[in-house]
Amino acid sequence: MNKNLSNLLILLLLILCPISLFADKNCPSCNKIFDNSIKFCPDDGNKLIDIPNDNLITLGFKSLPDGATININGEKINNNNIDLMVGRTYKIEIQVDGYKNSLFIVSPQEKNKIIVEPYLIQLSPEENRNKKITEIADSQYSDMIEIKAGAYSVGSNRGNLDERPVRRYETRGFWIDRTEVTCAQYKKFLEDIEKQGHKWCHPNESKNKDHTPFHTYAWAQKFSWTGGQPPYGMDDYPVVLVDWFDAYAYANWAGKRLPTENEWEIAARGTTGNEYPWGNNFSLDRCNVGDAPVAVGTFPKGATPNGILDMAGNVCEWTSTAYDPKPNNSYNFGGKYGLPIVKGGSWDDNAKGCRSSARDNKRSPFHRSTTVGFRCVSDYSPNLLKPGKK
Repeated sequence: MNKNLSNLLILLLLILCPISLFADKNCPSCNKIFDNSIKFCPDDGNKLIDIPNDNLITLGFKSLPDGATININGEKINNNNIDLMVGRTYKIEIQVDGYKNSLFIVSPQEKNKIIVEPYLIQLSPEENRNKKITEIADSQYSDMIEIKAGAYSVGSNRGNLDERPVRRYETRGFWIDRTEVTCAQYKKFLEDIEKQGHKWCHPNESKNKDHTPFHTYAWAQKFSWTGGQPPYGMDDYPVVLVDWFDAYAYANWAGKRLPTENEWEIAARGTTGNEYPWGNNFSLDRCNVGDAPVAVGTFPKGATPNGILDMAGNVCEWTSTAYDPKPNNSYNFGGKYGLPIVKGGSWDDNAKGCRSSARDNKRSPFHRSTTVGFRCVSDYSPNLLKPGKK
């Protein structure tokens, strides 16, 4: 072992447990151990059998750093002691932020004491960055917030004329991305487009359209992608320089869709119908209204009551609704006629533009800007989604 690597020592003590402290019933099918109060396996329904006390050894973890995650045979444990059965084999993995995962096998054979001394090898800065990028990219599959079925208020009698009147919108419920789609997430979509073609794209988009975020004007160059890669250090920034067709194709690829205007608005306002996601008063410390986009989630104080982030400021977001001056007459944008509505305000907006009921109707579906990104919704629980499948 290289002495320059971190030699963080973890002692794992295996000692005979004369009386089982944590579990003393075993499933004969899946071999998991459960507390004595449980009669049947929660996973497969088989009747649990008693384990003789002399067949159990307690595994104890000592000197683990804060935030360490312990998985045994793929199951996360919530304490530093667990009972193991003599004669069984256990795959143990310890995960700590900033370190490579530690993996080892334990096979208790008899009443004895075993000391295991694995090293956690610290990641290099680049390895740590790549790990974070992967975590960000994979979060699109699970990091969604449920909006319950019910009737919600949308619109405003105090805003622009095209926001009126206040009206009720009934939804069967849906899930919405907690944050705007990030560059790391969008990159996976581009990789699949490259491999599998344009099967997720809108039928009215240009043939073999380039979905790479880019623009030719000078200030946009630092946000434009090169060689299929986002600008360095912006993996957790919202993807920008994407038009409506880019957003549609990504959502379809992810097994999701773009939100309607009403869905977007009730996600931002919740059951209270506030002017802003956090309340009725604008606050500069709750949203990004400044000089440029920033990483998603930078303003946690601006979250909705449901925990949805960045629904005001940072970047405004494409919806699937076409604009009509009378909101009750708005319709689904089909890719040819009308202008898709953009919601939420951006880093380049003011308090008025960041109101949840505000309607931006000046964007062509081909428009690419450093102020516009998007997020997705799903009619199904995120664990049922299959990104990249069609």
